[in-house]
Amino acid sequence: MSYSQYPNGISNLIIRGVPLAVSHPGKVFWVNSTSVLPDLGVGGADAPAPAGGTYLRPFATIDYAVSQCVANRGDIIMVMPGHSETISAATSLVLDVAGIAVIGLGRGTDRPDLNFTATAGSVEIDAANVLLHNLTLTADVSAVVVGVNVDAAGVTLDSLEFTYNATGDDFVTMVDVDAVAGTTISNCKFIAEDTAGCAEAIRLDTAGNTTIEGNYFYGDFTDGVIIGEGAASTNLLIKDNVLYNSDTTAGNLVDLNVACTGIMANNAMGTLFATAPETAVDPGSLLSIENYVCNAVDESGALVPTTVST
Repeated sequence: MSYSQYPNGISNLIIRGVPLAVSHPGKVFWVNSTSVLPDLGVGGADAPAPAGGTYLRPFATIDYAVSQCVANRGDIIMVMPGHSETISAATSLVLDVAGIAVIGLGRGTDRPDLNFTATAGSVEIDAANVLLHNLTLTADVSAVVVGVNVDAAGVTLDSLEFTYNATGDDFVTMVDVDAVAGTTISNCKFIAEDTAGCAEAIRLDTAGNTTIEGNYFYGDFTDGVIIGEGAASTNLLIKDNVLYNSDTTAGNLVDLNVACTGIMANNAMGTLFATAPETAVDPGSLLSIENYVCNAVDESGALVPTTVST
């Protein structure tokens, strides 16, 4: 029996909502740390290709797979369902090869998981045009400083889920985009506890041409759900997101530098912050179109829409 990695590519193949090895000029590397193996397969080990990295002989870690990629060749790293890696330092997973894609396979709790076990643990994206797709990132300790540091242009974070393991576990900042352009954050979930711990889901600092689209945010964010700090971020697009902040003392939803520019449209937002709802949303100089904000609570405890920004 033989297995193919489809070296000539596959056109528009999607299985369970996950894009597989579409037509591309690069190589496909496989990663699997589990004991669930295909027929004739062996457990994951970090040995150089061609001895490792195939479907039957996968690598054990994503970081090692990255080291086998070639910049801008279009290499894809396929991460098998159930795979788990410990993120305990800023060097645990460094995506420093340009143009690669890391694709997690599986749905729900079968998705590959990056487990943050130390406050200094982070995923560092240091090369341009990297895609990270369909993984969970789980805080397993209190006050993980940053989940994902975006330090290169053209990065895409898609269909990720940021969450926590137990009471008291949290990220301080889930995603930090600092002094780079062209980031896209789409179809992700950002879940924090309903008690203080997480400062913000997304922090923007000089993050030009950033798109934040179709995401879901829930929990207690003490500084705000999406915040701008440092120098202004220009040409932002923040659209079609659902944001909820359960923090009652600050409860900000979007809090941007006054000089930030772009468009903010069609976002549904709720907060338990008891002051005027417009106080919880500061779009800077973004054009704000049809954003629904609510913070009043009816007798059943449900949030009631109180303002629409245009």
